[in-house]
Amino acid sequence: MLGLASVPLLNVGDTAMIGRLGVESLAARAVGAALVGGIYWIFAFLTFGTTTLVGHHHGAHDLEAGGMAYIHALLVAVLGGLAVSVAGFLLAPTLYRMIGAEPAVLNQGVPYFRLVISSAPFTFISFASVGFFRGVQDAKTPMLIAFLVNGLHLVLDYLLIYGSFGIPPMGLKGAAIAGWIAHCLGATICLYVFFCAPRNAPYRPSQWRVPVSELRPLLGIGRDLAIRTGALRLSFLFATSTTARMGTAILSAHEIAFQLLLLCSDVIDGLAVAGQALIAKHLGSNQWESGYRMGKTLILCGGVAGCVFTGILLIAEEWIVPFFTDSPDVKLIFGGGIFLLVVLFQPLNGIVFVLDGFLIGAHDTRFLVRAMLVGALGIFVPLSWLSLQWGWGLSGVWVGVSALMAWRLLTNGYRFLSKRWLWPSAQTH
Repeated sequence: MLGLASVPLLNVGDTAMIGRLGVESLAARAVGAALVGGIYWIFAFLTFGTTTLVGHHHGAHDLEAGGMAYIHALLVAVLGGLAVSVAGFLLAPTLYRMIGAEPAVLNQGVPYFRLVISSAPFTFISFASVGFFRGVQDAKTPMLIAFLVNGLHLVLDYLLIYGSFGIPPMGLKGAAIAGWIAHCLGATICLYVFFCAPRNAPYRPSQWRVPVSELRPLLGIGRDLAIRTGALRLSFLFATSTTARMGTAILSAHEIAFQLLLLCSDVIDGLAVAGQALIAKHLGSNQWESGYRMGKTLILCGGVAGCVFTGILLIAEEWIVPFFTDSPDVKLIFGGGIFLLVVLFQPLNGIVFVLDGFLIGAHDTRFLVRAMLVGALGIFVPLSWLSLQWGWGLSGVWVGVSALMAWRLLTNGYRFLSKRWLWPSAQTH
């Protein structure tokens, strides 16, 4: 799993609209997206950890305990979101300089980043809420909320970026305001569904005390997933910093490639989410053999889904880059080898994402931490650095991405087939 499966088309549409504002705006968005993504992906444990814990309680038919796990996640979401908002606002200029952004990119990017990061509490509440819904096997509710919120986001993007119906064009700042409004609405709807919908009444706790000791399961999973995701995001952030030092056009091409990778991964993540929720339920009810069979089926589906994406992207190649940018330099850099690297690895990526979700649902997060530290910091980061030092350019960076995914396929595949993921799960019971 690369990220949260809820906003793939939104990211692509947002990037395309900003890309038409100019190379500097797209580059400013690229740096901001890398920074925000790094922070948000670390807090993605609020989704994955909550799904696992609620799913185990759901499988054991302890509904109120599942609801209490969600309350714990909400508490962490609010406190963590407020801390991130304040720190991000204060450190925005420093962060952009650390990435290596040019002055024109920094001037546009800092106000954009500050507005986006101020919505962190709403975003984190949505993360925790999605984890709860997935854990109780309710995939429909977060899907409907995602369609509503992302649809509003795209409409507001168009209105606020370009200006319409009496609204003045705000450019990059308008994109940030659109996101803030959409995330606030999403969090509000999620809270309303849990606290007011009759079907969720069995999950609402009878007492609202939150002892620190009861936060340990979530914080334990959160620690492992935060380290794992932090290593992955740090490596991608390092790659963005590397490409920023190669020039604005290369940075923009890198952002397009990254958004295509996210588009494919986030859609295929639907299978990973299913694997996580289902294996948590199976292990909660001590049915690991059926969970293992289910995992094999989902792995096959992940590979097939990746092949489908490969075919679609190859067919649509001549329309993809013009959709994102009008810059001849960016088109030249992205075309050919970079595009093929992104496209041809999709079948392997599909299998990797499914295996990630399965192992998270089985509480095998310690293994994922160790494997990711080696792959991200030991393989991807050195290759990105060498690409800058030895003149390999953007091709070298994306060879590093491919090497990282190949490593994850080998390690996650071995862990699944060896069935050693059963040990951490047994210890949690």
